[in-house]
Amino acid sequence: MASLSSCFAIATVCILSVLIKARATVPIFVFGDSLADNGNNNNLNVPLLDKSNFAHNGIDFPGRIATGRFSNGFNGVDYIARFLGFPIGPPPYSSITKPNQMLRGVNFASAGSGIQDYTGPGTINMTTQIKNFQKVAQVLRQMLGQSQAEHTIATSIFIIVTANNDMFEYYFATGAANAASNDQFINNLADRFIQHLMSLYNSGARNFYIAGTGHLGCVPFLTSKNPAGTCIDTLNQLSMKYNTIASARVSQLSSRLQGMRYSYSNIYRMTSDIIESPTLFGIADVQNACCGDGKFNGEVQCTANVTYCHNRNDHFYWDWFHPTQAIYRITSQMAFFGSLIYSTPISIQQLVMGI
Repeated sequence: MASLSSCFAIATVCILSVLIKARATVPIFVFGDSLADNGNNNNLNVPLLDKSNFAHNGIDFPGRIATGRFSNGFNGVDYIARFLGFPIGPPPYSSITKPNQMLRGVNFASAGSGIQDYTGPGTINMTTQIKNFQKVAQVLRQMLGQSQAEHTIATSIFIIVTANNDMFEYYFATGAANAASNDQFINNLADRFIQHLMSLYNSGARNFYIAGTGHLGCVPFLTSKNPAGTCIDTLNQLSMKYNTIASARVSQLSSRLQGMRYSYSNIYRMTSDIIESPTLFGIADVQNACCGDGKFNGEVQCTANVTYCHNRNDHFYWDWFHPTQAIYRITSQMAFFGSLIYSTPISIQQLVMGI
């Protein structure tokens, strides 16, 4: 019997062929953190842990180049872009030198950032990322004219991958020990996220793909600090609670805003399925980072000075916080083509086909 990962690969090829033939590609605008950043932090004056433009990162990227992606190769945005017919994700905002580079979309994400403006000091916070998009929208109006620019933005996909660092910082500061404080934190975080969605909607965005948060308490950095060597359950509980509240509020917002459509991926459910039955997805190791050092390779960041595994395709984690290219591929396939157990109220494919 073929593995589940093989079935996903076959489905990807077949459905992608139909999708590309059925419609032209649509621009992609990307916002968020290190799971989506593809180079915006490269020239920022931020700590090394918020950068990845050095080896061994990118060892499986074309040309073995460390671009600023927190991956051994592609990240999830790249795979979604490929499913849409692009060769790779849109360029980072910080690298754009000509207006026509904006026509297929722009990546504004910044590693270390979060929903709250105070998360990840020195990084490009979400408010600034949205302001940078508004600058791009103004350039598009100058290039294309008001009507065509508005149509381009309204038929674009807005990818948002965030909230991870807000929860990491909250946990590191408080230990998430107080239930009432946890509830207040999550509610405030979800409220602020809705405000950001409103800002994008008021700037012309209509089609949103929102990636929920995953097993934050299971990253090798945290399991290496836990004497039991297991996941930090309190942080995982925070992640699940945030997804429940945020997805409900996005649904409420969509019912109020004319023309807003969205797909919210249950990344927690996806990664649960992979962690619980890894061999079905071609994964052998769901605990150790491929690149790093110390316990679970999670005590030291992936740099050129540490070792890395050679069986990268069967590892869940690339480094102390981030997944491998293989996991980005699997979860992106689930989000794009998957059933409603993974994405609600529709998949990314359904979102795109309805534009």
